[in-house]
Amino acid sequence: MFKISGFFLMKITVCIPTYNRPDLLKEAMDSCLSQTFLPFEILIGDDSTNNETRELVETYKDASAIDIGYFKNEPPLGQAANVNGLFKNASGEKIVLLHDDDLLMETALEKMMKCFQSDNTIQAVYGKQYIIDERGVVNKKHSEELNTYYFRTAYYSTNKLSPLEAGMVQQFPNDCYMVDRTVIEKINYRSKTEIGHAGDFDFGFRLGVSGINLHFINAYTAKYRITESSIARNRTDSGYQAFRIIQQAGITANSKKTDPVNLILKRKAPVAILQAVEKGKRREALNIYFSKWHRNKILTLGGIRRLINIIS
Repeated sequence: MFKISGFFLMKITVCIPTYNRPDLLKEAMDSCLSQTFLPFEILIGDDSTNNETRELVETYKDASAIDIGYFKNEPPLGQAANVNGLFKNASGEKIVLLHDDDLLMETALEKMMKCFQSDNTIQAVYGKQYIIDERGVVNKKHSEELNTYYFRTAYYSTNKLSPLEAGMVQQFPNDCYMVDRTVIEKINYRSKTEIGHAGDFDFGFRLGVSGINLHFINAYTAKYRITESSIARNRTDSGYQAFRIIQQAGITANSKKTDPVNLILKRKAPVAILQAVEKGKRREALNIYFSKWHRNKILTLGGIRRLINIIS
């Protein structure tokens, strides 16, 4: 850590895992380099099947005063191992994960850093996300809906969720967060064989379970891009795996409708049923279907369709 004009400035590492998307990676890197407080270093973990990303990163390394580390993974590591490798190689005191199709708002690092400066008990900081399309155009309506759905509103900047609640209901986002490196050293991403495609959810959930001080700021810090590949990711088993992760953790819900466990399992149940069927786990799908988490949806049109899907 170094000091300028009375303020302690932190060394921040931005970690970007990437796979065959040099055009989007360029935008992600540009968003890092246009920050009002620049990162100490940017690390790229490349799972690409060609050399286009390597060539792009080389142009940045030649032109940038910021350290840019590049790791070509041969063979590709997959998301979890790629992210964990970047975390391990990061030398910053604070670490930011940025997916290669997303962007940081230009004041993101400065705002999150100031939270750490103002309260030394904080261990992770995150803000709100804009939804953008392939071209980078912001959809304000969908952005507001997204942040409301995930409890990222002004109300929760003063009425904090508990760490467990913040991780479970996914107020803690999938990327563009800033986390203390001492936390990262203890909690990494688990592999696909362990938790399927629910890596981002699982990481945030385990941060919450650990009880660390998660801090939400009521400011837009990121742009989350909806692409064809992100839509494809939504067709994976992430909902089913998230449902299982919560249940296997042995966390019980109380009777209140607003209880986080109650809420998240009811949210996840419909997609968990369909994804369980796709995985050939029909008995498990039936168990979720008739559980209290899905009971109020059984007689709905969607509930009937899900039953037909199970038995057909």
